[in-house]
Amino acid sequence: MALQVKLPWELEEDILSRLPPQSLVRFRTVSKQWNSVFNDKTFINNHLSRSRHQFILLTTSKIYSIDIIDHINIDPTIRLHEIPTYDIRSRGTDLNRTILRTCDEFLFYNYKHWDNKTALWSPWLRQVRWIEYKNQEFCVFGLGYDNSRPQKVYKILGHMFCHGKVLRDQKVAIYECASDSLRLIDRPEDDDWPITEAAKRSNVSLNGNIYWLACSNYKTHDYYIRIFDFSTENFKPFCLLPCKKNHGIDELILAVYKEDRFSLLKQCNVTREIEIWVTKERISNNNGNGGEDVEWIKLMTLSTTNLPKLFGKSYPNSYFIYEKTLYMCDGDDETALACIYIVREDLCKKFQIGSGIVSNINCRHCVYTPNLLSLPFIIG
Repeated sequence: MALQVKLPWELEEDILSRLPPQSLVRFRTVSKQWNSVFNDKTFINNHLSRSRHQFILLTTSKIYSIDIIDHINIDPTIRLHEIPTYDIRSRGTDLNRTILRTCDEFLFYNYKHWDNKTALWSPWLRQVRWIEYKNQEFCVFGLGYDNSRPQKVYKILGHMFCHGKVLRDQKVAIYECASDSLRLIDRPEDDDWPITEAAKRSNVSLNGNIYWLACSNYKTHDYYIRIFDFSTENFKPFCLLPCKKNHGIDELILAVYKEDRFSLLKQCNVTREIEIWVTKERISNNNGNGGEDVEWIKLMTLSTTNLPKLFGKSYPNSYFIYEKTLYMCDGDDETALACIYIVREDLCKKFQIGSGIVSNINCRHCVYTPNLLSLPFIIG
């Protein structure tokens, strides 16, 4: 009979903190001690700090997580897991009207024509908090919260869609999740219509605020980052970009880098060369009032010949950076199938998702860090 050896609890806890959340959820029933530690804030934070980014992919019928094993290897193992959706599913509806984003460590899911509901979702904990609004003309742009208070007060930014009216006649609105109320807010004086179609397709959430790319001069292709501050409920410029479009159809994509900074991907439409820029310092709530002092550094330049063309896709590329390697979820130019691209220096590897079962045309995707953080019981 084999001798049973009991590990020290500190070692046991360290091993558990390195496991994926889907495993830890199953392990809750192993013992009371394990179940208790999975709810401990210190353990949850340690686990989050060791988690690696994944891609979340939404199709017309299913939702998947895409896990990349062995980031050191340029040819790693890529695993596709179907996520139980419960009552989060698109039901075969038009994905062009679907928003799939992250807000902090949670997923933000909205489908305009599905009972006017928006969800804050923690997929591995199987938790969903629904936010419902009754006004049929309210179009969701993004979710954020007032970060000036000890407790997060969630709000939804959007606009009132009025049939037959041009954009300059439509109204910007805020939905208060806690009070279940919808109210109009003033537009910025420096911008006739801040919620552009480009901003709807590609924006990021950080510290409770929403950031996106805006153009100050369409002739010279000068771009900057614009912010909506949910604490002050103001639109305002945040900072200039470290580069500008050299051509009208060069691609620029903003993302969150190392949890509290920005990264900017720029692809030249002519050469397909990709530049990756990152902010040198963290983006804090303090410099959310103005980012004139934001400093950018060029992290890497990727010029391999088999890079995909990112401009003109039905849905923007999603990507993250890890150890000077670029991981992208995008479509194959020839087959239109969803693929994962892994790019390091002069090497580019392409992996079709699910052996080509997922069409890039009929999916939405975003970058997500798996975690054990529980949703607030009251979103407000």
